[in-house]
Amino acid sequence: MRASSLAERIDTLVTALTTVVPGSTAALRGSRADGTDDVYSDVDLAWEVGSRGDEALAALPDALRTVGPVESLRLDPDDTDRRLVFVRFAGWTLFERVDLEVSGTFGSDPTWVRPWSTAESALMNAVAAVKAVRRGHGDVDGLLARGAARVGATAPVGTAAERIAALAEAAVRADPTQRALAAQVLALLR
Repeated sequence: MRASSLAERIDTLVTALTTVVPGSTAALRGSRADGTDDVYSDVDLAWEVGSRGDEALAALPDALRTVGPVESLRLDPDDTDRRLVFVRFAGWTLFERVDLEVSGTFGSDPTWVRPWSTAESALMNAVAAVKAVRRGHGDVDGLLARGAARVGATAPVGTAAERIAALAEAAVRADPTQRALAAQVLALLR
């Protein structure tokens, strides 16, 4: 069986979202929508669900599983006017994280919401730093400093690769359950 392309996986995801909430719309936004994406671009999606916000969020895990196994599903705790959901699928690269902006009317958080993992968030800062290094632009220092602060560590020093590795190690010290994700981040440095 042929592996599906990212474009096919995105199409499957859009279909899954609009199927779980009939009448909703989902579309690419950001660099993939405007054609300025590269191999390091994440997948930014906008999902308009109207008055069915709570229903959409409750059904989201099932919809995502139709696309593939979900490694991580996180709801941004700081967003109140809309819901920003971060999704990492097994088998997708760390650069292909889905940032799903859900717009609609919401009452309460869905039952799948877990406490925000500052260690996972720090590791995603490390991924963003890898992107910035490979692209040759971006705030590598700021990304790594913010990631370190999230796990109560001091900003790492050394080369970019050494600082990214140090942040991954600090994240695992803060939360050993993030060891597998940290290993994936470290693999990006090879």
